[in-house]
Amino acid sequence: MKTNDAHRVPPEILVVDDTVASLDLLCDLLTEAGYVVRPAQDGRMALRSAQAKPPELILLDVRMPGMDGYELCQRLKAEPATRDIPIIFLSALRDTGDKVRGFSLGAVDYIAKPFQPEEVLARVHTHIELRRLQTKLEDKVAERTEQLRLSEQELRDSRSRLQELASFLQTVREEERTAIARELHDELGQALTALRIDLGWLKRQCSPLGSSVTARASDAHALVERTIDALRRIAEGLRPGMLDVLGLAAALEHLCSQFAERTGIACQLKLEPEEFDLDEGPAITVFRLIQEALTNVARHAKASQIEIEVHETADNIHIDIRDNGIGLNPVQSKQGFGLLGMRERVSMLGGRIEIASGASQGVHIVATLPRHGGHTP
Repeated sequence: MKTNDAHRVPPEILVVDDTVASLDLLCDLLTEAGYVVRPAQDGRMALRSAQAKPPELILLDVRMPGMDGYELCQRLKAEPATRDIPIIFLSALRDTGDKVRGFSLGAVDYIAKPFQPEEVLARVHTHIELRRLQTKLEDKVAERTEQLRLSEQELRDSRSRLQELASFLQTVREEERTAIARELHDELGQALTALRIDLGWLKRQCSPLGSSVTARASDAHALVERTIDALRRIAEGLRPGMLDVLGLAAALEHLCSQFAERTGIACQLKLEPEEFDLDEGPAITVFRLIQEALTNVARHAKASQIEIEVHETADNIHIDIRDNGIGLNPVQSKQGFGLLGMRERVSMLGGRIEIASGASQGVHIVATLPRHGGHTP
């Protein structure tokens, strides 16, 4: 065999023929061509040989006593260890039906007896090469499949690590907000309150000194009052104390009430049930989603009304928010107005969020979060 070189393992061929002369002739021909040949004189002997050590190719006589070539082919194709071995039938039968039957059972080729040595070698070489190429391709596919599996696993691990990092950063951010809100309330708030009291006393003491002094004192007192109100709103925005003390439902009612009072936009809030049983992470996420939606409406939507519905099921909390504003364009719906932050918060808890909008159709936000579990955002 000219193409067989020292770098390749000689192929093993199982030759099955009950005629001794024909079997010897085939074995000699293939051995001289450089193949490793295993002879078998009947079907049962060939089956045991193939099962013990599958060859790379089988030359199989059709007409044999006992188990004929068709039955042997059928049994070999039924077993996982031998089903992919190429089988070439040898037969003096010329009928087309016999050939069709052989191919239907899984044979790859057919050599008529009496055979020509050149034809046998050419067909054997072709199918050996095809089988080796097929095996090589299967190995490549398996290798690439494994590489793809490992890459997908690495991608999942990377996403998981990024999600954990994002969740950690959200936790740190929420803790910082809480700390800042507490400092504003405890330190600056108390100082401003003391200043307001002092200015009130000073205003009363200045009354005998004339209207201009009293007016300045009154202006200073009013400025401190406005500063205290602004400080209270900032602290509430950073971390609503009501959320920690009275729970999510009360915090949402207060948020919507303050929003409507401050902006003049009607805010309809529907809660079901009136009290929620949520872990801290989902509760804060629900509050932040609605807070961000209200901020977007106040700043950009030009809406006159916003409707918010929050309801709880056995496993999830559902949020539905819609306004009657000008809507968002496609770029804004994907990237703008804090919507990315909404998506990140929901994703970190394993939830889902959909944001729909169209020109002059307002914005519709639907989110679903697990009631329990997840990191504190």
